[in-house]
Order: sequence, then C-alpha cells, then structure tokens
Amino acid sequence: MPQLIIEQPGMPTFSVPVLTGEISLGRAEENDVVLVAEEVSRHHAKIIRRGGQAIIRDLNSLNGTFVNGQRVVERALKHLDEILLGAKCKMVYRDDTRFGADASRPATVRHESRLDQSVRSIREEMDRVGSAMTLIGRRGTPPPEKETPVPSQEELVRIGRAYRRLEALHRANQAMLANTGIQNRLSHLLDVVLETMEGDRGFILLREEKQRTLRVMVARAMGRDLEASSPSMGIAGRAAIDGESVLMTDVSQDDRFSGRESVILSRIASAVCVPLRVEDRIVGSIYIDTRKPDMKFSEEDVELLESMAGQAALAIDNLRLQEKILEEEKRRENLSRFLPKPLVDKVLSEPGGLQLGGQKMVVATLFCDIRGSSQLAEALAPHDLVMTLNEHFTAMTEIVFRHEGTLDKYIGDEIMAVFGAPFKIGNEAYRAVATALEMQQKTAELNVVRAHEGRPVIQIGIGIDLGEAIAGYIGSPRRMDFTVVGDRVNTAKRFCDLAGPGKIVVGDGIWQALQGYIVGRPLGTQQLKGKQQAVRVYEVQGLRPSPVRGVHAGQQSQPGSQGKDTR
Repeated sequence: MPQLIIEQPGMPTFSVPVLTGEISLGRAEENDVVLVAEEVSRHHAKIIRRGGQAIIRDLNSLNGTFVNGQRVVERALKHLDEILLGAKCKMVYRDDTRFGADASRPATVRHESRLDQSVRSIREEMDRVGSAMTLIGRRGTPPPEKETPVPSQEELVRIGRAYRRLEALHRANQAMLANTGIQNRLSHLLDVVLETMEGDRGFILLREEKQRTLRVMVARAMGRDLEASSPSMGIAGRAAIDGESVLMTDVSQDDRFSGRESVILSRIASAVCVPLRVEDRIVGSIYIDTRKPDMKFSEEDVELLESMAGQAALAIDNLRLQEKILEEEKRRENLSRFLPKPLVDKVLSEPGGLQLGGQKMVVATLFCDIRGSSQLAEALAPHDLVMTLNEHFTAMTEIVFRHEGTLDKYIGDEIMAVFGAPFKIGNEAYRAVATALEMQQKTAELNVVRAHEGRPVIQIGIGIDLGEAIAGYIGSPRRMDFTVVGDRVNTAKRFCDLAGPGKIVVGDGIWQALQGYIVGRPLGTQQLKGKQQAVRVYEVQGLRPSPVRGVHAGQQSQPGSQGKDTR
C-alpha cells in the first residue's frame, strides 16, 4: 500500500498509509492528518485514491501545494514525488509497498515467523543436539567403555544459536515488562535489539490508534535518515503497512537504495526491518542497519528479530489495552461528576463519545443560588463553611441526577443544571421545575437539622428558562467542559437573580410549556440586564402530576400547595 512520509520542523517524522477514499490534511482538528507546520492552512489539501492512482488536490490554501517544486491545484502522484505544503511541511509519496509496487521489481520480502513458531523452532533445535549435551556423566555412573563422542562444529553452532535466541527473547521480554511508560520500554527494547543483532543504527515505528499515522517512537544514531526522503523510512513504513519483513543483504546492490545520496553518506552495508504484529493487526515495525562492510544480516537474523518483535507487539497491545481501561475509568469518573449513571453509560457506549464542539438543542436551564452567602461566610469558620457548602451541593446534585438532569458546573455557591443535553429525554420543562421544587423542599428539611444543631440555615433562590442553546463540549483538546451557552441560558441566570429566598422564578417558555401542570402566579414584566425588551416573569409554587382541563397556568394555588393537585 502506498504511503506518505511527512516531515515538519521540530516534530518526529511519521508515515501515513494511503488507503482507499480520501485523506484530508491541514491544521484543523477535524482533518484525517493534523499538521502543525507554519504556512499550512486549516484545510490545506487532500489525497484521493482513484483507481490505481493517488491524486493530491489543493483546497485553495493560502501558501499553496507544490509537487517536485511546481505549484499545483491537482496532480497524480508517482513514486518518490516530493510534496510541499507551504514551505515548511515536506512529504514524500512512496509507492513501493506491496499493493503499489512495480511488479518487475525483485521482491526481497519474507513473511513473519510467529512467536510460537520461533519457540517451537528453538525446542526442535535443542532436541536435535540433545545427545551432545550429555558430555557430563550422571553422578555415580561408571565411566563409559567407549569415548563419548565430541559434538561436531555444526552441532555446537546449533546449540549456540538456540541459546542466543532464548537469551534474546528473554531480554526483549524483560525490556517490555519494565514498569515504565511505553516510550522507555521501546527505548530499552531497541537497545537490546541492536546489541543482539550487532546493528549500528535503528528505530521503531508505531501506529497511532486514534489517527491514520505511523510515528517514530525511538531511534538510535539515525540522524538525517529519518527525514521524509529517507529510504529507511520508506522500508520501515512498508513493513508496518504490508506486514512483511524486509531483508537487504547488500544495500549497494539493492534498487530501493541505489542512487541515494543518504546511503552513500551513511555507508549502510545491510539492513533488516520486521513488522510488529499481533494476530492479524500490525502495530508498527522495527528497523536496524549496519555500516560494517563485512557484516551482512541473514535469514536467521530476520527470524530472531521477528521473534523479538512478536513478543514486543504483544506487550504493546496489552499495555494499550490497560491504558484504554484506565482511560475509560477516568472518563467515567469525570462524566459522573456532572451526569447521572444512565447518561454516563450512554455517552461511553456511543461511538466517538462526546466530541469537541456543540449543537443547537432545546434545553431547560436551572440556576440555584444561596441567598445571604456573604453573611453565612462571616458567621462560620472556614472549615464549617466548606462542610455546609458540601452538604448543600451534595443534596442538590443528587436531586438533579434523580430527575436525569446534567450538572453543568458549580459557580461559587451557585449550581447550574441543564435538562435536555447532552441527550434529549423529553419533558425537560417538567423535570427542571420538579427539580427546583424538590430542591426547595430538601433545603427546608436540612434547615430543620441545622437549626437543631445550632448552625445557620440556608435559603436558596432558583431561576429556570426554556429555549434553544448551544450544548456541547467546549474548550481545548487538552481541557474540555460540557456546558450550554445562549440567550435563554443568560435569561435563566437573570431569573435566579430575581428569585428571593425560597422562591422559583421562570420565564414564559416554561410557563407555556406546562399549561395545566404548573401552579403559580405571574409577576408581570421585568427589564432584565442585557435585554433590550422586557420579559414576562412568573413565580412557581407547585406542579400537578397530570394536567387539569380548564385550569390555566396563571391560576394561583393556595398557600402550602407546593407539588400538590390544588383542584
């Protein structure tokens, strides 16, 4: 499969398999390949696979797309074409992988030997030389009448080879089982590989799970041979994409390296590259080479490196699985801070989960604020104040979750909750008002306990409004918070400011949506801060479990009828 090798200033070189369909390139997060180099536009270019060809198309970028020094709008790509996006992002298109290679080019690839095949091979090798390992007689056994045969040179070589492979597998396993991050483990593994194989240089290419890229994770002495035009990068990408080992016993005679100035400068004599494979998945590749003129890697070296790579790939896969589990647990913990458990489960089960950005939704927004918080802070010691606020927030949050609302945030001593986002459940206005009524009721119950214990009581005012808002994860990729923004959200905050102790103030949207259910009274029109026109305001005193025909929302209830049918 063809690949793009991409080089940017100050960033590791990486490879992108050119699959079927399209690959978008640019600085915007929504691109398939996100670039960071200066002069690259947000949506700079795209690669299109059309039949057997790969075509690059410029997307009206400011600084242009260049192929072999010529600015293009659209161009079919050929093997080793050099591409510039602006002046800082360099790419090389390689078409020498299995599905894009020239059929006339001699193949020097071999299929991977799996780890279990390698271990079985070692055991067979040991069995074949078993008789040669009985040179030392058992204790108490009389000396043989005939001289014990001395193992032949070939048998000694086989014994040495078997032990070499066992030791290499053990050391590779130790490197990948170290209690460190994946970067350190791969660094240790590469050192073991180079020492075992007697290589001079090397690097490990690893596939990023969330993107379509292969990145250099660790390298030793590669220098400029990690640039986009490097044949070493091409070979490593080839192994990581097609999943086939590559052996070059004489680089000077190999057509993949011939004519390359970098090979002459580096004096590469021989090279080998194997994929990191777990079952039918390829997670990367390991590349090593040597500059020693009399050093040539062999098929045996390939098998040895494949064995170590198989062990390393399995360890990488297990480590990534552990990281996924830890990441999901962390996401669940973070989501549980503002979503009830059913919504947390829904978010985690949805493909892609919650993403950066937002969408327009009809939501009911609730603000609940403590009245007289300054006096409360003066009356209580810091420790007692924190304890009282935590008690209040815990009780109010449980009520929000019980009515399947979303805890947006705590703002000082204020709570902001949303109904209808991130998922629409229905009855948003009813659930928001029911939450507000229960909040007031719970606060009254807690105040009885506080008064009995000699602690200051708390009074809250609540404001609610219903209408369109932008709901979603807003922030940066490093820190995103779920929230809602919009005019109706601001209005709900103003209603909260109007609500006195023990009161619930709503707007016309809530009042009209709950005709026949809501019990309360109009408060007339109010000129709210930041609003050019006055708005209708209502006080809520209760909710009926079912609508009453012929009873308008504006009919007042009797005192003390909160939450009851007042017919």
